[in-house]
Amino acid sequence: MTVGFICHASGNIIKGFGNILLNGFDTDLSREDKVEQVGITFADFKPINRWHSYDNFYCNDGISNRIYFDDSTTILRLKCAALIAATPFIQPIGLALNLINRIAKIVAFAHLWKPSNQQYNFIARFSEWAKDIAIVVLTPFILIGLLFSALYGTTLSPQDGRKLYATLERLAYSGGYQFFGNDFGYRPMQNNLLAPCFQPSPQSHLGGSELKPNVW
Repeated sequence: MTVGFICHASGNIIKGFGNILLNGFDTDLSREDKVEQVGITFADFKPINRWHSYDNFYCNDGISNRIYFDDSTTILRLKCAALIAATPFIQPIGLALNLINRIAKIVAFAHLWKPSNQQYNFIARFSEWAKDIAIVVLTPFILIGLLFSALYGTTLSPQDGRKLYATLERLAYSGGYQFFGNDFGYRPMQNNLLAPCFQPSPQSHLGGSELKPNVW
């Protein structure tokens, strides 16, 4: 890995910490902002999938039908191995900042009164409030799941491990927009910390490489 990669990745992680701590509300997001929003279904947690490659660039799993980079098995194992090393040190910081953000919103009932350009919907806002409570409760299990997903991807099934890691990051960090690092003309979602290229329909690599498979 080059010095440039390390510097770029470090900068993205620091921005990620800031985005997580200051993560805004889903109720603030415009239709354009939601272009990147990827939800979570039970299919995203399936540990064994059938993968299909096409055009040497993307692949999809036959369960959720989401699109991922068609990284080689070797590259995926290396990335998952790097996540084994990084996750115990970086994810606890991100998850702690995430807890601060969500607990502050929960205690203040901010979901229910914060002004928004969107039409007020009490049921939807209460649902977001309850979702934040669930994520706070699940945080220790998310951290354990991230570690096991990286280990699973390194040893047994790189593609399935990649999918599970991305799902757990999305579960932990989704819910609002980026505060820092907006280079796209709209407010992109903050739904990952260490593995942006593992996400469905990936938008970036942690190290800032060209948007294509088999790079970091």
